[in-house]
Amino acid sequence: MSSLLDEDFRLEGAVLDSVGKADFLGAMKAQMTAFPDYSENPTEIEERDDRVYFVAHVTGTQLGTLALPGIDPVEATGRSIRLPPEPAWVQVKDGKLLVYHVDAVAGGGIAGILEQLKTAS
Repeated sequence: MSSLLDEDFRLEGAVLDSVGKADFLGAMKAQMTAFPDYSENPTEIEERDDRVYFVAHVTGTQLGTLALPGIDPVEATGRSIRLPPEPAWVQVKDGKLLVYHVDAVAGGGIAGILEQLKTAS
């Protein structure tokens, strides 16, 4: 994944706002460890100039520990998550991702994942 990100990559609009390349890669590794079947299931994909707009429908099953910086680790629960649709876009520069923007929605993002892990059955 590192080779797909520009050196000046940043995540914006999410709980991990203004996160750079190294921290983003660490967060994604933590999510993929916790949710081996993690998927954003994008729909409504539209390319405009150097941006690609889409709606993310995040799903996954927690089979490993979720260990993100600043958050107490959540041991594997075996629970599935399904976040509400989250509008997003990525900006591409020289064939690499420069910006990944996610609109905040109620029940979405890391907070939504943590809530669903607590309440899902």
